[in-house]
Amino acid sequence: MYNNSKVAKAIRVAMMFGAGAAAAISAPTFAAEEGVEEVEKIEVTGSRIKRTDMEAASPVSIFSAADIAASGVTSLEGFIKQIPAINGAQLGSNVNNASAGFATASLRGLGSGRTLILINGRRFNSGDLNSIPTSFIERVEVVRDGASTVYGSDAIAGVINFITKKDFEGLEVTAQYDVTGEGDGDTAKFSIVTGASNDKGNVVFSVDYTDREEVTQADRKYSECPLWDDGVGSTTYCGGSSHSDFGRVNVPEVNPLGLDAGRYVTLDGKAVPFSTADHGYNYAATSYLVTPVKIFSVNAASTYEISDSITAFAEGGYSNRQSSQKMAPAATFWSAPVPEAHPDNIYGVDVSINRRITEGGGRGFEQDTNDYRVVGGLEGEFDNGWGWDVSYNYSRFVDTRVNTGELNRPNTELLLDPTACAADDGCAAVGYWNPFAKETMTAEQSEFSSVTFSPVRKGTTTQFMANLSGDFGELELPGGAIQWAAGYERRTEYYLNEPDGAEALGQVYGQAGVRTEGDYSVEEVYAEFNFPILSGVPFAERLTFTAAVRASDYSNLDDTATNTKFGFEWEPVDGLLTRATFAEGFRAPSITELFDPQEQSALSYTDPCWSYGSSTNATLKANCAADGLPADFTSDTQSNAIVGGNPDLEAEESESITVGIVYSGIENFSVAFDYFDIKIEQGIGTAGVDNIANECYNSVAFSSPLCALIKGSKFGPLDTPPHPTSPRRNVSEVLSGVLVANANLSTFETSGVDFDFSYNMDLAGGTFTTTLNGTYLMAYDYTLTAGSDTIEAAGMVAADQWEGNPAVFAEWRTNLGFNFATDDYSANVTFRYQSEGDDISATDTTLDTVADSVVYTDIQGTYYINDTYTISAGARNLFDVKPPYLSNYDDSNTVNYSYDLAGQYLYVKATARF
Repeated sequence: MYNNSKVAKAIRVAMMFGAGAAAAISAPTFAAEEGVEEVEKIEVTGSRIKRTDMEAASPVSIFSAADIAASGVTSLEGFIKQIPAINGAQLGSNVNNASAGFATASLRGLGSGRTLILINGRRFNSGDLNSIPTSFIERVEVVRDGASTVYGSDAIAGVINFITKKDFEGLEVTAQYDVTGEGDGDTAKFSIVTGASNDKGNVVFSVDYTDREEVTQADRKYSECPLWDDGVGSTTYCGGSSHSDFGRVNVPEVNPLGLDAGRYVTLDGKAVPFSTADHGYNYAATSYLVTPVKIFSVNAASTYEISDSITAFAEGGYSNRQSSQKMAPAATFWSAPVPEAHPDNIYGVDVSINRRITEGGGRGFEQDTNDYRVVGGLEGEFDNGWGWDVSYNYSRFVDTRVNTGELNRPNTELLLDPTACAADDGCAAVGYWNPFAKETMTAEQSEFSSVTFSPVRKGTTTQFMANLSGDFGELELPGGAIQWAAGYERRTEYYLNEPDGAEALGQVYGQAGVRTEGDYSVEEVYAEFNFPILSGVPFAERLTFTAAVRASDYSNLDDTATNTKFGFEWEPVDGLLTRATFAEGFRAPSITELFDPQEQSALSYTDPCWSYGSSTNATLKANCAADGLPADFTSDTQSNAIVGGNPDLEAEESESITVGIVYSGIENFSVAFDYFDIKIEQGIGTAGVDNIANECYNSVAFSSPLCALIKGSKFGPLDTPPHPTSPRRNVSEVLSGVLVANANLSTFETSGVDFDFSYNMDLAGGTFTTTLNGTYLMAYDYTLTAGSDTIEAAGMVAADQWEGNPAVFAEWRTNLGFNFATDDYSANVTFRYQSEGDDISATDTTLDTVADSVVYTDIQGTYYINDTYTISAGARNLFDVKPPYLSNYDDSNTVNYSYDLAGQYLYVKATARF
């Protein structure tokens, strides 16, 4: 069995000492043992060819269940985001606005859609890390180069493959409780894993439950109110949204009061100029900092030996996620019209108003998501030693949502027009509303103007796979037998977005209400080869060339895509390996990228005209002045953008190169360096509000082609009053109609170096281990359109082209770990470092332009009471490091995608094994 093989034992030893050690062990370590005639071959993620060499041309990081346990996390989201090769933005517990409860991963910062998530080498539809329980994971294998030839579309940046437990006997019960240093954010986790086996097969079963409580922005000093500043030389103060509970009135230029056109509030029957410091709404008071979630999952796997050469296998999984997000109360974001005849309108003219509806409470977003996965198949071996397997994989998710506290725009506008209200039976029953003062909406009016709606999203993936692998028998090269693998795959994808009836009727502000449904199928064939050129000769302990090719025929694309990959492995002396790969990649646009409806979204951005009067940039000053903005201009930090699908998208293509060296010639020591370079053509993404705004406003007389992407306040689904002097802004003075729907951008290119060190030694009756792994990001460049300026994001806070919001693209991400273990106890400490990011959108008037570097310290101690009971205690972010402040960032006053937000977490965990 696998658990008893010499290779597997060596892998487990490597895993004890971290990914750096696992990455540095090479074939001679196993093959040189005296008396071993045949060593079992295994398959490692990145190739379908089974081999004895743990080190191949493609760089692969391997993390064990012990590594996950030592990190102290309760979810795979928490573990995966600590991997240094992860960069940019990904969804998770620290994303309140727009996460919908999902947890994703983004290798190289290229987006979750270019990072292929697998379970036991097979796809699952949702890709949600929350649906994979930590208790069922045997190890995690991360391929850090392009793998489209082996796994097809979406593997441009790499692959994260979760290998589940298979050979497990007995019963393991684990309970863990976490709480922050502030006494909130409680997380309780409970899991059971049990298994049994006999000479014909085995079965493993697990149950896992996690309950994480929320932390609100009001619970932390750094995020309790939106911090604003007035540029260089100023200090921060509590600001807020101009969608105010005072009711921000937008007064036109011509009015009987003789007021200048602009924004006012009504106090004691008088018009008072709106001030963010005095009248801005503190939206942080009700918003989550860490979102709550409850996850229940059941998983099982089994094998049964039908004959000496045929084994049946099956896998099944189900998870239910109940997640929620909470944001500030809704407002009349569209600048609702109020007629001159309204009795409380003191302005003597038709006006529009942006009023925060605090009387209705915050907006709630709840998801009840069910994730299903079933796999069945056969595997075996022919008499000639060729291996084969066939399998069918079915995965499906159903995401049922309940959104509360949003506004019914037609009904809200009825409340603001006394004449129209009186003519409508429903409105007349509750009476017209005075929006010019606080706390004036009655419970009946709130019920009339608000709406609860329940959209449903569904997705299904089916995958049939047939693989064959072996060698050419007596046809050999000087280095040994030529190995090969070939296979066929047919996959179908289906997606449905079913809006609620209220959405479909256009009653919910900001929601398109358009039903989206689509499907496609793909048929693929592949082949890969391993050519051992030389072996066991001077200056060539091993010299191997690898090649792979895959052809993909998509039902929704005109042409068949063909991709190739080539690899080179040279071990001149025992323990020293050099390697290189060149890979072509391919990614077809997904159904959601193609057909999601275009709708309004309040994406964060930094307005280039903020306090432009003190800028030294003449072009910027001229453009902002041409917009009719005052020199000391300030504005909200959320744009009025348009997001959604694009049916004209084309497939994106990529080329990636890796070159590396691995040295393990000294006992108990290993080191690896791998250079990577990935270039994507026709990359699907969004232009980013910051990018569009910066390039447009820094071009002479708005001459940049990107200026055409700022459509104004009446474009598409938008319908807000325009700014009196700027065609690019609405009456709230923010950029409006910024078109950031999916598009084929010109290019992405990123490069850098991964490094891994590991050393262990016997010490004081135990084993001392130290590991260092990290990634240095040399470049992360992209261009939005042909001929536009290249955006250089490495080391910057810049727009993430996948998630659409800003993130830190850190130049350095490293983990330094120390572990000491005996038979009775173990202790470990890990230092997680992320380098600083400079705000790419900052101007010479911006106060704080740097998201500072951080070091998080994690510790854990474990005591093995006996063979049955184990207890652990520890802390994540031991020293309670706070996320850095950055000017003009509205969500928690920091870059929430890139930092630990809740602070110190303390935990205790108990395990019983029978």
